[in-house]
Amino acid sequence: MKPSAPPAIMTGGAKDLFIDMVKRHESPLTAYTLLGLALLIVYVKQIPVRFRRLADTLLGRLLLFILTILVAKYTTFSNGLLLALFTLLLLSMSPRTIEGYQDVRSSKKITDNNLWWVEKVFNEHPKEIDEDEVTTSAIQDGSTNQKSGSSSSGGP
Repeated sequence: MKPSAPPAIMTGGAKDLFIDMVKRHESPLTAYTLLGLALLIVYVKQIPVRFRRLADTLLGRLLLFILTILVAKYTTFSNGLLLALFTLLLLSMSPRTIEGYQDVRSSKKITDNNLWWVEKVFNEHPKEIDEDEVTTSAIQDGSTNQKSGSSSSGGP
């Protein structure tokens, strides 16, 4: 008599098919990911300001940081490094101030047709002005060691 064989363990199913597909196509998937990350790094300036501002929030930074760690852990190190570079570039190019007309200030409509020389030369016809007065001050020397001015140290 033959010893009885242990019962066969059934293998297969969707899980094994997915794992097989990922292992078979791992190299092209990595290449496409690297290509996509390289394109994102090159064209990071073309990402709209609204998305860059969103990425600069606490939640955006946290998600980008977690995504970078997960990509570096579960894919290749170069993918994680490129995603970290993209994250840093994206955050460094996010706007820190709002430019243009502010809501706090009121713009003043120009009623007279007296143009400045520069406006005549560039053929500009402004309709509104944001600031009509500018406060300036002289440049100050912050040192207390010497008086401002030029001094020469010369020989006899």
